[in-house]
Order: sequence, then structure tokens, then C-alpha cells
Amino acid sequence: MKAIKLNRIFVKTIFIFCSLVVASSLALADAKTDGDKGIAEYRKGNLIESMLLLEKSAEKGYAPAQVTLAYILDKSEQDTQALHWYQQAASNNYPAGLFGLGNMYAMGEGTEKDPQKAGQLIRQSALLDHVPAMRAYAHALEYGHLNFSQNSSSALEWYLKAASSGDKLSMQRLSNAYMLGELDLPIDPEQASIWDSKKNSQ
Repeated sequence: MKAIKLNRIFVKTIFIFCSLVVASSLALADAKTDGDKGIAEYRKGNLIESMLLLEKSAEKGYAPAQVTLAYILDKSEQDTQALHWYQQAASNNYPAGLFGLGNMYAMGEGTEKDPQKAGQLIRQSALLDHVPAMRAYAHALEYGHLNFSQNSSSALEWYLKAASSGDKLSMQRLSNAYMLGELDLPIDPEQASIWDSKKNSQ
């Protein structure tokens, strides 16, 4: 009799757990749908509709919606709210969230300026292959910003990574570096032309 009772409790526990998992999955699916619609509406210029969808999705934990909402709020000078949503996305190690949060600390928007923290977040995002973060990290290494030591060879490595991922600004920087003999590179007009052509073909 006791065994039957324990089995019933076990079955009930499993049922509750499975119900929670299913409900959580459905909520995430709804968040993604709303978030993706919100991002699409923002790209079309439908700001009010996009904000409603993005906020709904962001509150359910969808990182792309959190980052897009944070970006819009940042551009609207609503820095405290922007910081909040970047933090939410960054807490899940979402690359664009880490990068956005890093920029907020770099500029001192919605929080005190903290170049060291900004550098750590941007580097973390770059290591997760977020292209704008790769370029920003390369720039910081080139000039010794965000509490990094100046390191031309490491800067070159990150510019190359960003350029190889299709970043036009990094391609332009490499073209200029070859033309002028910067980033520890030899002057090489041919390589400069190659990178310039790659940039224009994107």
C-alpha cells in the first residue's frame, strides 16, 4: 500500500515537472515569435508596433528582442532602461548583449564610466565571434584603449578575423594599413588593393 502511494506521488511529481517544461517551451516559442516580429517591424520603421512586441518578448527572456529593445532605448536617450535590457541579454552570455553592455560602460551611459569593465565585456563578445565586437576589440588593442595594452600584432589578428567575417570597416583598416605600413605590416599596395576590392564587392 505504501509503495502504491509513493508511486502515485512520483507519477504526480513527474507530471508537474513535464507540464512546467512544456509551458516553459511554449512561452519561449511565443517570445521568439513576438521578438522576431518586433525586430521585423522595427526594420520597416514601425516603431510603436515594434516596441510593444519587443517589450513583450524581452520580458519573457528572448535575448535578440532584449538587445533590439535596448538599442532603441539607447538611441532615445533612455539609458537606464537600455542598460537593464543589455544586462538581461548579457547575463545569458548573448554576444550582442555583451557588446551593447560594454559600449554602455565605455560611454558611461546609464551607469558610471568603466573602461576596464567595458573592455572585458567587448573582449568576451569578440571571443563569441560577434563581428562588431571583434572590430572594437581590434581598435582597442591598436590604440591601447579600454585598459588594454597597445598591441599591433594582436590588433591585426582581430582585424583579420572581423574582415574574414565580412566586416567592411575592418577591410578598410587593413587596406589602409598595407598602404601606409601600419599594424606592423610592410607597405604593400597590392595587398591594400586586394582588401579594398573585397570591401567594395561586399
